[in-house]
Amino acid sequence: MEDGDDKTFEVQGRWKEEVVYWEGSRGYLFDAGWGASPLVLYVPSDEEWDSVTADWMIGRRAEIVARLVEHSGHVVREGPYSGPAGRTLSR
Repeated sequence: MEDGDDKTFEVQGRWKEEVVYWEGSRGYLFDAGWGASPLVLYVPSDEEWDSVTADWMIGRRAEIVARLVEHSGHVVREGPYSGPAGRTLSR
């Protein structure tokens, strides 16, 4: 499959306060609360999602958040994000 068409995904806990959402070789780093019960994962609000996530995530908030809810082991809540700088990853 072309990288842009890869619909396989992985949700990876990384360090204490980070969760990475991967699609193929592309990833996005989400903030998470450590030491809380339940564990909390913060996602951008619907209004800010397209302006603060990676280009390949634009228009796909519902799909990606649903995957995070199902596979992260965290409670998902909205939290502030300033933009994709430093949050996009590749492997």
